[in-house]
Amino acid sequence: MDSITEIRIEEVKDYVNNEFYFYIYCVKDNGERIEIGKSKSKPQFYKQVAIYN
Repeated sequence: MDSITEIRIEEVKDYVNNEFYFYIYCVKDNGERIEIGKSKSKPQFYKQVAIYN
């Protein structure tokens, strides 16, 4: 089953090219990476829990 197991955000400090950004991507259970994008500002993190009865 192809499901997303992780959402990762990496802070990138590239001093050679003078670039600083956050790299956002997802990882599936089969190891495939899905690039979401780059952000110059620090992303906000939220957790939402839904309970269905």
